Amino acid sequence: MKHKTMTIDENNIAHSQFTTYSYETDCFFEARLAFYFQIVQEAAGNHAAERGCSIPALHREGNTWVITRTKMQIHRYTQWPEQVVVETWAQKPIRLHLPRVVRSFDEERNPIFTAQTYWALIDLEKGRPCRPTTMSERIGLPPEEMQLDLSLTHRLGYEESGCTTLVSYRPRIQYLDTDSNLHVNNISYLNWALDSLPAEFRNRSKIAEADVSWVRQTFSGDEIKVYTGSCDEKALFGDEALLYHKIIRTEKDGSLTTVWEGTTRWEGRSSFRGTPS
Repeated sequence: MKHKTMTIDENNIAHSQFTTYSYETDCFFEARLAFYFQIVQEAAGNHAAERGCSIPALHREGNTWVITRTKMQIHRYTQWPEQVVVETWAQKPIRLHLPRVVRSFDEERNPIFTAQTYWALIDLEKGRPCRPTTMSERIGLPPEEMQLDLSLTHRLGYEESGCTTLVSYRPRIQYLDTDSNLHVNNISYLNWALDSLPAEFRNRSKIAEADVSWVRQTFSGDEIKVYTGSCDEKALFGDEALLYHKIIRTEKDGSLTTVWEGTTRWEGRSSFRGTPS
């Protein structure tokens, strides 16, 4: 996922560009959702690194970044080998989170996706979040009038939704699922949830909106299980669906802990195809 050199403008907004390589697409040469989540992670990381706040730099200070929630609206899926123009900026802290916006466009400035994300600054020794006020000052914020309302509303959880479990899947955590924080990288959870779905459904449909939360860290050797459900028992037989997801870890004492959950809204592939308007 190569990108051109990042630049930061006078408003503390970072700009970069990514290429939709063939290995970032599905069998229809359309971008995978994971590619967009990777862009969010990379653009945010590069912006922080330009300000001396990368994960390696923070490790030397005894801290690290973790992402806790992402809400993404997808307008279109790029095709190989399209360019993705990206802009991102941090915003004022909300409690213990540093919100960030990541927006992407094609080269004609047609929207591709918009992501609203929450990041937490974690004390490595205590394993607890720190107040991110100083970090927001180091990264820099855009002018007040350019900031958006990122107060994400409550999302129905798996049990709250009253959904029926449609499929389940027990992945094995692989070596490359873990990252520099030594825990499972955020994108692996998303891939596991999507891997639980039947190929026929994914051939017909793509995600129009995803809202997911990372609740607990997981590590190599953990025993986890993915559940996907819907309030429509026939959701996976059509083109449109609202799905609920959760990933559960089995603890050593046999108890169960939710480590990740979210919702995805799906539309038929034709909704995302054609010349951008």
